[in-house]
Amino acid sequence: MDKIKIIYKKKKVYQPSKLKPNHKHYFDKVRAEAFTRQVVEVDNHNVIFGVEGPIILSEGKFWSISAEVENGRWGKHWIMIAPDLPTVLKRKSCFLRIDSGCLSGVLGDETCDCAEQLKVSQKEALKKQGVIIYIPKQDGRGYGSELKMVNQRIMNDCKMDTITVAKHFYENYDKIDIRTFDEAVIILKAIGFPKGYKFYLGTKNPRKVQALLKGGYIIKTHEISIKNKGSFLEKNLKAKYKFFEEEKKKYEIY
Repeated sequence: MDKIKIIYKKKKVYQPSKLKPNHKHYFDKVRAEAFTRQVVEVDNHNVIFGVEGPIILSEGKFWSISAEVENGRWGKHWIMIAPDLPTVLKRKSCFLRIDSGCLSGVLGDETCDCAEQLKVSQKEALKKQGVIIYIPKQDGRGYGSELKMVNQRIMNDCKMDTITVAKHFYENYDKIDIRTFDEAVIILKAIGFPKGYKFYLGTKNPRKVQALLKGGYIIKTHEISIKNKGSFLEKNLKAKYKFFEEEKKKYEIY
């Protein structure tokens, strides 16, 4: 296979592919795109974009691509946009969900709402037009899947909620969540969303709100509601929302 070619052209914003199936030498051109990376410079950061492709659900189809801030902390961010990038950029507002990775949720764990929240967010984005940014490396509130599973073990053994477990395990309330979302904001700028764009943000997480506000965006929040809540999940959600309320006090611009 060919080697990846990273083209540092310092583009102002990402340029979507215009290649269509009826183009001459379609497969050769798709192959060339697959091994070339666009780089966009934003706020003194290089954003490296991956390869475009659809995410196809029974409810509809997303335009999708990966992007990462060069030398960033959180690696690849997977972007899903409905119906496509040019259509959403023409609007003055759209739905947005910033979603952290969650291995246990994807595997069906009932103490977690992440997988169902993602599904609900996808449906909302498809219905209203919008963007989902999925960040796999942020599993376990930024600590990764392995430490997440340790917390799961304690939560199960001691019948504690997820926030109480994290407080005891990391021995510091301020270390419960180490995620940051500035890289997601940089990527939104690199993909073409200008300052002043309004996002209907599907979360009550104050860190996400603060990052977007600092990036120059207009934010209106709402909770992503899910229906299937067992007793353990109810306990975790109550603890999480209480944690969010405490987090709000840290941010003057919230």
